[in-house]
Amino acid sequence: MMKQIQALLYFYIVDSKRTVAIFCSILLFSIVILSVLAAVTDVMYITITAPAYIFMVIFGFRTVQESLPFAIKRGVTRKSYHIAVGIFILLISLVMITFLTAVQLLLNAIFQAAHISNINIIRPVAASTELKSILHSLPIDFALLLSFFAVGLLLGIIVYKFGFLGGAILGGIVLIAITVTLASRERLIDLLTWIQELAILPAFGMICAIAILCYMISWIFIRTSSTQHTA
Repeated sequence: MMKQIQALLYFYIVDSKRTVAIFCSILLFSIVILSVLAAVTDVMYITITAPAYIFMVIFGFRTVQESLPFAIKRGVTRKSYHIAVGIFILLISLVMITFLTAVQLLLNAIFQAAHISNINIIRPVAASTELKSILHSLPIDFALLLSFFAVGLLLGIIVYKFGFLGGAILGGIVLIAITVTLASRERLIDLLTWIQELAILPAFGMICAIAILCYMISWIFIRTSSTQHTA
C-alpha cells in the first residue's frame, strides 16, 4: 500500500506542477495590472485568496476525474487512492497558502515603500496586508483551501460516478435544502453574525470539519467506482 501511495503522490506532484504554475502566473499578472490601474483610480480592491479558492475547487474536481481511472487501471487499490488524495490535499493547500502569504507580504512591502494607500486587499479575516493581519488569518485561509479542494473532489467523484446529470440533480437537491434552511432572513443574518464573531480556532475547526466530511463522503463513491465515466 505504501508504495502505491508514494507512486500516486509522485504522479500528483508531477502532474500538478504546470497547472499550479499557470494559476500563480495568472494571479500575479492580474495583481500587477490591477495595481497599475490603481494609479488612475481613487480606490482599488484586490482579492488574492478568492481566486485561489475557485482554483482549488476546479483542481479538486479535475484531480479525481483524471487520476481515478488512471490509478484503477494500474492496479492501485481504492483505499490507497483515497489516502493518497487526502495527503495531496494537505500538500497542495500548504503550497498554496505559502504562495498566497508570500504574495501578500510582498505587496505589503511594496505598498509601504511606495506609500500606496488606495489599494485594499480583500481577505477572509481583516482587510489589511500588515504582517500581523496576514499571520492572524493564515489558519482560516488554510482551512478554506482544504475545504474548497475537498468540495471539488466530492463534486468530481459524484459526477464521475453518476454523470453530469446525476451530479446536477444531487447538487440541486443540496442547494434546495440549504436554501430552504436559510429561507428565513433573520436566520440567515443570525448565522452570518455568528460566523463573523467566531474566534480563529473554532472557525478553523468548523471549516476543517467541512473538509473532513466531504473527504469522508467521497470514499463512499470512490470505493465502488470503476474505470469508466458515467455519461
